[in-house]
Amino acid sequence: MTSRTLTPAALCTLVALTAAVAQPSPTRSAEARLFTLQSNFWVNLHHFLYTTARARRGFDTRPAVTQSLADTTGFGALPASAKSDWEAALDYYSRNVAERDILFDSALVLFGFELPHLTAERLSPAVAARDSGIARALERAAPAYRTTWWPRHDAANRQWIAAARPLLAQHGDSMASWITRAFAVRWPDQPVLVDVSAYANWAGAYTTDDPDHIIIASLAEGNQGSNALEMLFHEVLHTMDGPLFERLQAAARVQGKRTPRNPTHAFIFYSAGELARRAIPSHVPYAEAGGLWTRSRDMGPMRPLLQRHWQPWLDGKIELDEALRRIVAEL
Repeated sequence: MTSRTLTPAALCTLVALTAAVAQPSPTRSAEARLFTLQSNFWVNLHHFLYTTARARRGFDTRPAVTQSLADTTGFGALPASAKSDWEAALDYYSRNVAERDILFDSALVLFGFELPHLTAERLSPAVAARDSGIARALERAAPAYRTTWWPRHDAANRQWIAAARPLLAQHGDSMASWITRAFAVRWPDQPVLVDVSAYANWAGAYTTDDPDHIIIASLAEGNQGSNALEMLFHEVLHTMDGPLFERLQAAARVQGKRTPRNPTHAFIFYSAGELARRAIPSHVPYAEAGGLWTRSRDMGPMRPLLQRHWQPWLDGKIELDEALRRIVAEL
């Protein structure tokens, strides 16, 4: 639900799904055209160590992180040497990684780019070259994780993927069409890589770019049911919001206004939630169900503006730039 924002533009080859783009190939599933969903051993181990270390040090009290502390089934049956290696790896993460933000720390982001392409056997020299300390900790923790946690985590990931597939089969093409039209962009040329991991970060999902990479937590409560559809398209919008940011800034300059901090995030929450509700009428958007609009001082004031002026654009009743002009006028 967050995206690295080092630049404004930062979840199957797919040709665009709107009038400006050709129709998708009927020979490939919506999932294959839009996303590559996978469950990777090293991605899961890295995020499990990270969230557990943060929870142990009290850096985060949100359930998507703290539930890792109770995830210990089977640990007591391990040999003493495996327990010792696990604790040593976790201690390294606690001392050297836990304080860093896995989304915004550029070195951690670059390290994370290497992991999804590895098999479950060993880390590659490229990973060790990125950060030898983290690589050694992962290698040391791997035997305990492979025996104790990985079978359960991998099963949870695969169950999440299996539940998401029919949603994508039924609604993926229409969601992609609506999303790309709403933000006036094309879908990425390649399917977006989605690593389904038992744990991710405090938000339960995040996205980095260049290359686009989504990490989504299979155990996070907010990612279940129809929320899986909303979250996949929410996260992918973080790779597409650059043009909207530029249009919004241009509208603000014309009117002598300043935009809010991280101005496109409210548009992403609103659009992904409302378009998921359009696809599945019983769906309650994530921000609405979780009270985010009332809790957030940054995004809360944006909701009525989006309802009044962005929703008509989503419904095809006004033009994009007119919607943004009206929103900026009321900031």
